[in-house]
Amino acid sequence: MGHTAYYMRTSHYLQNIGTQQDKIEDGWVVYEDKGISGRISFEDRPSGKKLLEDIRKGKISSVIVLRLDRLGRSTQNILDTLSYIHSHKVPITSLNEGITTLDNEGNQTPMTGLLVNLLSSLSEFFYHQTREKTLAGIERSKLLGKYTGRKVGSTESLESFISKPKVRKIKEMIELNIGVRKISRIVECSPNYVYKVRDMISN
Repeated sequence: MGHTAYYMRTSHYLQNIGTQQDKIEDGWVVYEDKGISGRISFEDRPSGKKLLEDIRKGKISSVIVLRLDRLGRSTQNILDTLSYIHSHKVPITSLNEGITTLDNEGNQTPMTGLLVNLLSSLSEFFYHQTREKTLAGIERSKLLGKYTGRKVGSTESLESFISKPKVRKIKEMIELNIGVRKISRIVECSPNYVYKVRDMISN
């Protein structure tokens, strides 16, 4: 049986971590990223990375956080972190939100399904919003004669990208109208990667 992990993060030395420490119970293994900015992805934080490694090794049976926003840099990063932890059948309990993400059988609870759907919708919204801004910026640069395109050799060809086994698998599931979130869980990639494949094969 694995341990219960309690993850904490503070962004700078002036921030009071006491509200997170007050929740610690005997027997919990504490993973603390102190003075780590929220702009850093969960997997790039020292203790965040160690926690994910311990989950992969089967040392952790559950994860507890004060709030779910402790788990990522952005909506997409939180979603990716949730997906990775859930793939190992490890539930996450958020004390402030009062939810546990998986039931005793390792299945998502109805509240978790609603939460993940909401996060996925937000992620897709931000993805397309960013993409539209990027394309608009390129068009403005073209009109001003400043756009020179990507540097030669900086990207692979479409044929090379589409020929990758993972991409071929994603393409097949997209053509079967399987949802983006489900594809990302099956293939073990981020939803944004699925969107990238979808955009490239639809052009």
